[in-house]
Amino acid sequence: MNIIFTLFYGLMLALLVNYLADVLPVARRLDHPVCRHCQEDLALVEYVLLRPCGHCGKPRLGRSLAVIVALAGGTILLWLYPPSNMGFWLSSVVLAYFFVIIVIDLENHLILHVTTLAGAALGLLVGFVTVGLSRSLIGGISNLGIMFIFYLLGVVFARYRARRLGKDDSEEALGFGDVTISGVLGLMLGWPWSWLALVYGVLFAGVFTILLVAFLLVTRRFESMNIFMAYGPYLVAGTFVLLFFPEFALKLIR
Repeated sequence: MNIIFTLFYGLMLALLVNYLADVLPVARRLDHPVCRHCQEDLALVEYVLLRPCGHCGKPRLGRSLAVIVALAGGTILLWLYPPSNMGFWLSSVVLAYFFVIIVIDLENHLILHVTTLAGAALGLLVGFVTVGLSRSLIGGISNLGIMFIFYLLGVVFARYRARRLGKDDSEEALGFGDVTISGVLGLMLGWPWSWLALVYGVLFAGVFTILLVAFLLVTRRFESMNIFMAYGPYLVAGTFVLLFFPEFALKLIR
C-alpha cells in the first residue's frame, strides 16, 4: 500500500468522523447532514468539499478541517509506524473512533449510547487481539465499576452545588456517558491496563483544569463551583497513550 492510497484512506476516515459528529448528536441515527445555522439539508458536494451552506451562506465549522488534517496525518503516521499490538488497519479504525468520541463530547458534552454500543464491539475485538478475551472483559467490567462509584459521588456533589447556588441547572460533575465509555476503553486495554488509563485520564483532566482555572483567575472570569467540562476526551487520551505507546506509558510510571 503506497502513501497516496493511505492518504485517501485517511481522508475517508476523516469524512466519516465529521459526518458522524454532525449527524448523531442531532438525529441519534444515520441521517442527512444539515446546516448548524439554518437546519437546512446540506448538498453532498457542499458537505464533502466543506463549502458554505447553499441556503444561508454560513461557513462550515473549522472543526471539520481540523479533523481532516489531524486524522489524515495520523493515518499516515500509523502506516509508517503501525502499533505492533494492533497493526495498521485495526489501529486506524480505533483512532477514528476516538476522534468521534472526542469531537461529539467536546461540542455537545454527550457520549451517545449508539457510539458506546459500537465501541463495545470494537473494544472486544481490540481486547481479544491484544490481551485476550478474559482480560478484556475484566478490564471493561472493572472500569465500569470504578467510574460508576465516581458517578455517584458526582451526583452528590451536583446536589450540594445546586443547594449552594439555590438552583438546579442539571449540570453533572460526571455524566453517565463517561461511565459507559470507560467500560469500552477498559475492554480495549484489558486488566490491569484499564485502571491505569483512568489514572492517566484523571491526571490529564487535572492538569487542564489547573491551567483553565489559572487562566480564568488571571482574566477575572472565574466563578466558584461553575466549571464543568467534558471528561471523555481525557479518558480517551489516557487510553490512547497506553494502547498506541505502551512502552512510553510504562516509562512514565517507573
